Amino acid sequence: MSRSNCLLVAIHSIEDGEIVLAKAGTIAAALGASLHLLQAVYDTFADLSLHEVETSEGLKGAVLRDAEAKVLEMIAAWRAATHSKVPVSLSVVWEKRDWHAVLETAQALDTDLIIKSMAPSSMASSSMAPSSMAPSSMAPLSHSFIRTPSDWHLLRHSHCPVMLVTPINWTQRPNIIAAVDANIETPNALNDLILHQAQQYTQLLHGTLHVVSAFPSVERWLGPISVAIDFNKVRDNVQHQTDQILQEMTDRLGLPDARFHSQEGEPAEVIQRLCQSLDAQLLVVGTAQNTGAKLMLLSNTAEQILQQVRCDVLVVINAPESALESTQASII
Repeated sequence: MSRSNCLLVAIHSIEDGEIVLAKAGTIAAALGASLHLLQAVYDTFADLSLHEVETSEGLKGAVLRDAEAKVLEMIAAWRAATHSKVPVSLSVVWEKRDWHAVLETAQALDTDLIIKSMAPSSMASSSMAPSSMAPSSMAPLSHSFIRTPSDWHLLRHSHCPVMLVTPINWTQRPNIIAAVDANIETPNALNDLILHQAQQYTQLLHGTLHVVSAFPSVERWLGPISVAIDFNKVRDNVQHQTDQILQEMTDRLGLPDARFHSQEGEPAEVIQRLCQSLDAQLLVVGTAQNTGAKLMLLSNTAEQILQQVRCDVLVVINAPESALESTQASII
């Protein structure tokens, strides 16, 4: 968070906007940053044709003014309750694709963080998520948090971290989880970025940092020909090696107080399980920005995590310079 020191708060509705503003305000106050609130509105007006709506500046203006007034009331109520002095600006735009408006505004303001709500879906099917994004090991639909297509587009294209927040207030000294890949023994830019961001929020929220990594199933890894091997001994050795790598990571980055958790299993399942057992309030995960056809997909692990966890999630993006021009062109 070192470019413009501006955080972009995407408001979907006043109901979810209050908690998003509260959390964004806490972050901005600690960082000495400003907030820019953005609400994208669009109404097809049931009694008019689409053409009439698009050409009726009067109706569009009335909708925009009404939305702006409600957000201003929300900001006033937040200031009255918190006495916050954080600078706040606001824009309300007419845009059907809200994620597109968020990305354009983030790019124009050179924002350091996008923060928006993440509400559980009440849908009875997974049609809201693109079929290519649905992991085979996804939790039962009735227990999962299905992200909207807007969230997926935002995460695919954003060049700055995106925080998706739940409607649950942060408690004092929260547990914060950094999910890294300890199977990569050499220094890795994405692992370092995840740990750096997680440590920053740990300090900001006066929390406890937990560093989590999964290692492959020993039985599946060694295969059926190894029936004579003591799997428990091998598992203990692999876990010890994973813990050593986590120790080396945190020592190199100067994170002496981090707590380690290495478990056998699929990464998304391990992370979800530890988020629940530790009652984590913020999970920091990473994804590498892709170009071309790969731009349509996040990593499989990131997809599954976002489908299943029930805490706030900060997604940090390792975007090589070579990827920036391609992704910028793709959202125009």
